[in-house]
Amino acid sequence: MIKFKRRYITALMLLSAAIGVGSAVGTETTANASSKYLNLGQSGYVRTKKAMYVGIYQRHGNTYKPLLKKKGALLRVAAIQQVSSRGAVKVSFTSGAVHYSRLSKLRFTTRPTVPLTKANFKNVKLKAPIRGTVLRAGKGFKQDSQFNYGNSSAFYLTLDNYLQYYSKAAMTKYDPMGEMVIDGGHAMDNYKPTASTKMTKTTVKGNTTTVQYRHYIKGIPGKKLGAHKYQIKITNRHTLGGRNFGEEDRGSWTNYTVNAKPYFAGMIYTD
Repeated sequence: MIKFKRRYITALMLLSAAIGVGSAVGTETTANASSKYLNLGQSGYVRTKKAMYVGIYQRHGNTYKPLLKKKGALLRVAAIQQVSSRGAVKVSFTSGAVHYSRLSKLRFTTRPTVPLTKANFKNVKLKAPIRGTVLRAGKGFKQDSQFNYGNSSAFYLTLDNYLQYYSKAAMTKYDPMGEMVIDGGHAMDNYKPTASTKMTKTTVKGNTTTVQYRHYIKGIPGKKLGAHKYQIKITNRHTLGGRNFGEEDRGSWTNYTVNAKPYFAGMIYTD
């Protein structure tokens, strides 16, 4: 019997909720696609069609106040609930994988309370779906002498255009079990980066995402293009790797390259 670790369960539940896999909600929303409720796309992201409150709160001093999201704001569906046999659906949202300082000031309603209507929301397919994916340096998980798996440097691209980098020491501290999940954008998975920089341009062509950013970061194999202009090319090789660690822990990952250097994205889970 496979027992997934806490954050892996969270990630799977969020993804399943967002796309309606194997759930009554998915069936009902599909059957009622012509109704006033939105049938979620595969990405689990939506944009607002008008300024509105969606159960997200922002810190002001020692208190949190409801945050008015502007028209066109990008939101990540965190949970979904069918509230009637006719296909009425309510959801809760997060802001997704935004940068550390911004996420540190936010709180989210976990209970689905916002009607997912076509009048208020539209589906979004991310132009760069790699955003929020933790890319680790190396060719796969390795276990060190302290039984840590999160023992290589890593980085990810935020939804609001930051590159956040974590040194090997930071990853050993934050992610010793190799289970870091960023995509949902929850406060419990908000880790202070070793360094970060603003992304200035992102393009996707085939399996490669090209990112330009402002400042050099030691530990990222970026190519300098000019003053305050660096570039990385992230290529998904669409090959998988895996390894057993003892009798219980197993790792699985997808292989990437970053400017031709080996990287991977994956998870440790326990039997």
